[in-house]
Amino acid sequence: MRLETVLNDQGDTMAITVRSNATAEPRTKGDRRRARLVEMLGEGTDKRASVNELAEALDVSVVTIRRDLALLEKDEVISRTYGGASLAPGRREMTMAQREVSNVVEKEAIAQVAVSLLHDGDLVILDAGSTAERIAAAIDNRFELTVVTNGLRCINRLVGQERVHVLVLGGNLRGINETICGGDAEMTLSRIYGNIAFVGADAVNTERGIASRTYDQSRLKSMMLRQAAQVYVIADSSKLDDANDYPYWSPLPHEWALITDAGATQEQLDALEEHGATTILLAGEQIPKDSRNPKEQS
Repeated sequence: MRLETVLNDQGDTMAITVRSNATAEPRTKGDRRRARLVEMLGEGTDKRASVNELAEALDVSVVTIRRDLALLEKDEVISRTYGGASLAPGRREMTMAQREVSNVVEKEAIAQVAVSLLHDGDLVILDAGSTAERIAAAIDNRFELTVVTNGLRCINRLVGQERVHVLVLGGNLRGINETICGGDAEMTLSRIYGNIAFVGADAVNTERGIASRTYDQSRLKSMMLRQAAQVYVIADSSKLDDANDYPYWSPLPHEWALITDAGATQEQLDALEEHGATTILLAGEQIPKDSRNPKEQS
C-alpha cells in the first residue's frame, strides 16, 4: 500500500482536512435523527430495537421516535414490531435524503481528497451516490473539466459550475437512489475513456468486489472500472469488507485505488491491499511530512 500525498500550489505537502460549508450540512434535525435511526437498526446481530431503547439512545421522547418510525415505515425502510422496529425485510436501502445525512463528516473528507487529485483538462467519470454528490459540490468550479455522470444529484451540483462540462449518461431512472443506468448509459460510456473515475459502492468486499442494488447498476459500475486510466473506489469505512447479502457485484480490476476515511482498521486495509488496492488514501488523516507524491518517485 502506498501513501499518496497531496501537494498545494507551492508544491508543499498539504494536510487533508474537511472543509466546512453550508452545502455539506444535513437538511434538518429530523432528517439527521431518522438517518441515525436507520443506522442503529442496522447495527448489532438482531437489528431490532424497542421504542424506549431508541428514544433513550437519541435523547428524545417516545412520541418523537414513534413519529419518526411512522415516516420510515411509510417509505418502506423499516418494519414496525410490537413495541419497536426493525429494518424492512429485504429492504435496507436508504433514500438519498437519508443517505445525505449518514456519515456526513467521512463523506465530506473523502470528497476533499478526491478533488485534490484533479487537474485542469481532466475527463472525470463520476458515479452516482451521496459521496459522489459531495465530490461534485467540492469541485466548486475550480477546474476546467469534463465530468461524465449518471447521478441526478451530481448533475444538480454541477449545473452552475461554468468551467465544468457535464456529459449525462442517459437511460432508466431509479428513483430511490436518483441514479440513471441501463443500455443507453452503457453505450455512451463505452465510447469514453477518462483520466480518472470515482466509483461508489454499497459495500466493498475483497472477494466479490463492489456491491450494487440492481443488475443494471452493477453492469454500469463494472464498465466505469474499465473506462479510466486511474480508478478510485469511494467508500467510507462502514462499507469495507461487508458482504451483507447484496445481490449484485462488480469485480475489482487487477489494480485499483481506494479513498476511505481514517476509521478503516489495519486489518481491513491489509486485506484490500492484498486484493489489488495499490493506493489507499485515508481521508481525515494528517500527511507525514517526509512523504512524497508517488507520481514524483522514480
